[in-house]
Amino acid sequence: MGIESVVDFVNQAHEEIGKFSIEITLSPAKLMADEYCVEVLTWSSVKYGEAEANDVPNDRRGVYAFVVSHENSVLPPNGCVLYIGIAGRDSDRSLRERYKDYLNERKILKRERIARMIGTWHEVLRFYFSPVGAETTAEDLKTLEKQLNTALLPKFSEGDLDAATKRKRRAFR
Repeated sequence: MGIESVVDFVNQAHEEIGKFSIEITLSPAKLMADEYCVEVLTWSSVKYGEAEANDVPNDRRGVYAFVVSHENSVLPPNGCVLYIGIAGRDSDRSLRERYKDYLNERKILKRERIARMIGTWHEVLRFYFSPVGAETTAEDLKTLEKQLNTALLPKFSEGDLDAATKRKRRAFR
């Protein structure tokens, strides 16, 4: 028996399907918690890449998310939130400045999980963002980041969860 055809099959399956597989968690209770430190967020998005960077606000702090999503005329609306972060953690860095960090190869490679996310899904990755006003403090932004990460449990967001959820999530890693 020749093992080569089995190896070829496994390699092809990994290349076409396996390397794109991730486990996601969708907890109805977490999704419906509805306890946020802001009343409303207005989301916009750009396709990941340099081409639309100027469409991301350069004068506002806010919250952002990386989402795998590809819309066309046949597929139903779809998406998977992979990561949530904030711009303006303890500074006035704008959403655009933060977004450009994710376009910088050197900075991406310093964060292995982010490198995997971008390297794997860059063709269908969208950068969602929601600017916040000056009344939203840096502490509010940090709280909001934890609340959104706790609600959605994105695969590539590790640290910014409420403590109890972070501890429980580790049981499944």
